[in-house]
Amino acid sequence: MTRIDVTLPELRELRARIDRRQLDPGDWAVVGGLVEGRMARTEAQIARLRAKLDKQRQGAAAGPETPGEAPADLGSAHDANASSSDEGGEPTSGDGKTSRDGTEGSTSGDANDEQDSAEPSTKGHGRNGAAAFTSAKEVRHGLELGILGALCAACGIGRMSRYRDKVIIRVVGQSLFGAERHTFEQARCRLCGAILRAAGANLVLGGIGTEYVTYHWSACAMLIVMHYFAGAPFKRLEALHQGWGIPMPDANQWQLVDRSDDLLAPLYKALERHGIQHATTLRIDDTGAMIIELRRQIQEETAALELLGESTRDVRTGINATGVYLETDQATIVLFFTGRHHAGEIIDQLLAHRRLIARATEKKLVKVTDAASKNFDHAQGDLLEEAVCNAHAFLKFRAIKGAFPVEYAVAGEVYKKVFDHNDEAKARGLDDLQRMLYHLSHSKPEMERLWQMCREKLDAKLVEPHSPLWEPISFVINQWERLTRFYQVPGVPLDTNIVEQTLIIPVRYLAGSFAYKTQNGADVGDRHMSLVASSNANGVEPVAYLTECLDNHQDLAERPEHYLPWAYKQRLQAAQVTVRPAPSARPPAPDPPAAARSPAKCRPHPLSVPPPIGPPSPATGPPPP
Repeated sequence: MTRIDVTLPELRELRARIDRRQLDPGDWAVVGGLVEGRMARTEAQIARLRAKLDKQRQGAAAGPETPGEAPADLGSAHDANASSSDEGGEPTSGDGKTSRDGTEGSTSGDANDEQDSAEPSTKGHGRNGAAAFTSAKEVRHGLELGILGALCAACGIGRMSRYRDKVIIRVVGQSLFGAERHTFEQARCRLCGAILRAAGANLVLGGIGTEYVTYHWSACAMLIVMHYFAGAPFKRLEALHQGWGIPMPDANQWQLVDRSDDLLAPLYKALERHGIQHATTLRIDDTGAMIIELRRQIQEETAALELLGESTRDVRTGINATGVYLETDQATIVLFFTGRHHAGEIIDQLLAHRRLIARATEKKLVKVTDAASKNFDHAQGDLLEEAVCNAHAFLKFRAIKGAFPVEYAVAGEVYKKVFDHNDEAKARGLDDLQRMLYHLSHSKPEMERLWQMCREKLDAKLVEPHSPLWEPISFVINQWERLTRFYQVPGVPLDTNIVEQTLIIPVRYLAGSFAYKTQNGADVGDRHMSLVASSNANGVEPVAYLTECLDNHQDLAERPEHYLPWAYKQRLQAAQVTVRPAPSARPPAPDPPAAARSPAKCRPHPLSVPPPIGPPSPATGPPPP
């Protein structure tokens, strides 16, 4: 819905012109916005009323849920809905009555049913259903013996039969990290001092640490997600778990994430290489960051130039966190880079390895950014199809909506239709070429309408550089070719909103930890953030994913492409289907003793189909009997 900010005196003047039937050309946008807002409110009221009526019909069709219970009287609810219908402006039948099943009159029921089925379904109640708790522990509570088939205690006539299960979800609190105290019985020779220990130590020592305190791979994965994705600083996690009786010193936490980064380095390189070689679209943006080591270096460079009496204008003072959103035909890759650079340099860094591939395919990579000049200051422009974010263009008009409501209304109407066309193309499942042609026929006239307004303002000398209107109008005119690439080249996105959303990860980290200490710490954080964000973008749970990657780090070093998020997801789904027992299959063998198995081995390994290449990890030992 287009929003227009107009003062009360302006509305009164508009009302007077309406009475005189002398509307100015600019009044139509305001009138259209007001009518659109009224239509949206009316449609919302109608949708709420129909949802209530549908719920009542479903309740009446289901009947009483327990024996002997009378159907609920819907009279009061019906009267309330009828009154709300009168207030909301929904029309009733010719005699002013609404039938009990929600249709308007007895002769228009079929037409209304068809209309209801054509409209999109309304949103639900907002609560999560039981199926949303996919990782919940399953506990069955059975009826006592003799209840099924017995006489009903309420009426004494009917017999009790099986009914649908009642599901109650109980959410319990727990610490982020759990600890296990394993005690191994030992024997010592009195003569030579040889010591024998109970078996099972090789299963307990799988992870990072010493033979006294070992952090399992799942703890390392949870720490990576909590620190680099959730933004919880090391000291905060230390203080939090101190109260839970699980010491987690911040120095130990850094050692865990640093060691995990070494083990996951082949995976990150494979992820980055796949994104560079197979990307079809690239969206990139910057946000501010802080590295104490670099800040001190900048201060030293500035102080040295000042002592020499030279200018400090050429000293680069910016420290940025750059987010790169790459889309391929089969996956999505999110990469982060933090340092003394800008987006154009990161593009050069990524595309330096793509030049040979681009020459072979002769297909340019589609790049969408904001219109900052640094985003186009790179040497690999011949490999790119440049485009600019249309959302940024609209935001510039929204920033001046108070002073220029008419221009804002026109831009809002144009971009509302353009983005609606984009949603319609996605809903139809159009490919890149069909989507471009759809925009060419539907969105191009709207964009040309915006262009015409900007040209008229400029040609009529109604705007000057000191006016707030100058920035949005000049933006549209200067970036017109890049703004309209989405209906000229297949596969060009409309905006960079998705990369703006991914940048919340480094922003959240900066808000919690304030700064990186060194460039090495920033590089470690960038790689961990990239792995977590890429797993989320491909529908993979990051803690379980990183746990499997760390647990199989030796195999990962040999074939990292088999551990990419989308490949891991496919094998995990295939393994779950393969290990599901048939109804006539024999019962599974009993589980091994608790002391002989590790928590990470309680479910089938996703790489068991096909079996992994290479010898098993010495840290995990042979499989349990």
